Amino acid sequence: MSLHGIKIPVLMYHKVGALLPDGNIDRFISVSPQNFDKHMRLMRKLRYSTVTFESAAKQLAAGKPLTEKQFVVTFDDGYECVGEHAAPTLHTLGFCATVFVVSSATGLQNSWDYANNKPVLPLMGWDRLLELQAEGWELAGHTSTHPHLDRVTDEVALEDIVAGKQEAEARIGRPQTTFCYPYGGYATRTPELVKQAGYMAACTTKSGIADSSKNPMLLPRVKIAYGDGAAGLIYRLIIRPRMPSMRRP
Repeated sequence: MSLHGIKIPVLMYHKVGALLPDGNIDRFISVSPQNFDKHMRLMRKLRYSTVTFESAAKQLAAGKPLTEKQFVVTFDDGYECVGEHAAPTLHTLGFCATVFVVSSATGLQNSWDYANNKPVLPLMGWDRLLELQAEGWELAGHTSTHPHLDRVTDEVALEDIVAGKQEAEARIGRPQTTFCYPYGGYATRTPELVKQAGYMAACTTKSGIADSSKNPMLLPRVKIAYGDGAAGLIYRLIIRPRMPSMRRP
């Protein structure tokens, strides 16, 4: 397999089965437990296996995939509902995932969304996160306070990135090697700051399949929407990425 032919889809999730304080279903960057279960069981039927984002990044960099049918499951922020609804499904199927952890907010809430008038919900604490790590999950970087890295100075951005890495490593007992940009935002120099902080790879919120020809500090992901069932996943994973090449000149 050529270097430019190595592709590993990275699925992007945030919340699974989240409920708002009034009991209504949270549809903001969320999926239902039923659809998440359909997605994972479909990938199993297609004979895919999971790897962490760290493992995928190393394979892309080396040009040596473990298998041709592997994918990554990622969760931004580390919501409690992920541990409650997604983790059991993944455990049953023998799958792992990567959680991008906001180090100073573990066990609290996504308070950064107050200003955006978005749902504020509980986040997993370190005890639960470490249980998931023991099952093979990766606890990756997502800064200390979840700032808009594209709206602050380089100095402030680097300080928050480094603080998040150091705070997390003190808890997880191992190096943190991969990162995700909060809100998907980054300035021209932000990827270099992330690399300077000690990360080897980072993912964005831009749509696409991660492959070895892309900048390892700006890897895309497959965005999953609330209404995506099995057919929706097939479209996003297989059909949509091929559409540009399917169009006639």
